[in-house]
Amino acid sequence: MNLSIIDLRYPPSAFLYSALSPKIFVDGVEQPGTGWGKRPVGMAPGPHRVEVYVPYFLPPRAGRATLDLTVPEVGVALEYMAPTVTFAKGQLGAPGQQKSSGFRGVMALNVIAIAVVGIALIAALLS
Repeated sequence: MNLSIIDLRYPPSAFLYSALSPKIFVDGVEQPGTGWGKRPVGMAPGPHRVEVYVPYFLPPRAGRATLDLTVPEVGVALEYMAPTVTFAKGQLGAPGQQKSSGFRGVMALNVIAIAVVGIALIAALLS
């Protein structure tokens, strides 16, 4: 059994994830461990299916991400990035390349909300 590492991350803007602990499954078997950061996962060389999600209220499997891969003799390093919005998919793959899903949408909604408030304030001041 080779030691592989999965770095579990979430975007700083989604700080509520810090109160939760992601779950890792390899070939349908839950892996031990809790918390965010680098977690060791034992995987024998060969093909595997890795699934990661964050238990949540709605949806119950927030940020679900699945990856089919072939683990080499030396093990593998992976990175999971939770989404900004719990209904979006998480990202699972090569370290340093995973981006948070839903970030642009949340930022766009924030800009729209600020613009609406700004227009309402200007309208109130001019009337």
